[in-house]
Amino acid sequence: MHLLVMMTFAALTATTLAAITNEAETPRERLVFGLKTFGGFVGIGLVISWIIYFIP
Repeated sequence: MHLLVMMTFAALTATTLAAITNEAETPRERLVFGLKTFGGFVGIGLVISWIIYFIP
């Protein structure tokens, strides 16, 4: 359940950031930026969760 909520938050945030960014001018660049942002959110979230898992 937590993974689903994290991925939903990442998707909504990445979509919003891709829509308002000035770095991407074409729709393709916005899509790539959104996917990279989504992957970053999910990847960092998973890494942090594994680090916290091993802390007693």
